[in-house]
Amino acid sequence: MHGTSAHTLKTSLLGLDNPWPGIASEEYERHMSHPAVLQEQALNTIFRDQYDTYLPEKLLCIGIGTGNGLEHVSQETTRIVYGIDINDDFLKTCHRRYADKIGSLRIRCLDIHREYFNEDKVDLVIANLVLEFIDTERFTDQLKAVSRKGTIVSIVFQVRHNAPLISGSGINAIECLSGYIQEIDRSLLESRLKRDGFVLIKKLHHMLHNGKELVRLDFRKT
Repeated sequence: MHGTSAHTLKTSLLGLDNPWPGIASEEYERHMSHPAVLQEQALNTIFRDQYDTYLPEKLLCIGIGTGNGLEHVSQETTRIVYGIDINDDFLKTCHRRYADKIGSLRIRCLDIHREYFNEDKVDLVIANLVLEFIDTERFTDQLKAVSRKGTIVSIVFQVRHNAPLISGSGINAIECLSGYIQEIDRSLLESRLKRDGFVLIKKLHHMLHNGKELVRLDFRKT
């Protein structure tokens, strides 16, 4: 499976058949933690390092999902945590788990292909495994909307090598995403961010047991 082109992705995700909003939290988490996938565990570790490296006063999580990693956020350090996601059920689960632990948690159901989150400028943006499902230009425009000089943007995306883009967990609701996923054009991403005043400051790689690679790129707004 080779994924979709960027044009096809943008068109399909704008359509009424976008499957993301209809996926249940339980199905999503069961897939991410499945022995054939194990991305939930890897992303939790990565999130902790992203957070601990920059210790933001204001944090935005694009594609916050059910809140994986939020247990690492310190209320003494971080004044506000914003989270956006296209799936309302994910957000309800996230709120139920973390609203009492993170009193400043503010979440919003939002589709970046239709509107941008522009309520605030933040110190750190974390966007893990979401760019595969977002048009690159819309994604970088969203980053511009919440960034000021010094804002850090930390992005994680997958490189499949010889593995399928959607790892087989047997969960049909997740496997149907195969027609809505794109392989990341890293040179395009970096050129768009450079154009918008972001400088690459860190690059890390995390190999998964199934042959996939998680690539983390950190940028600073100049």
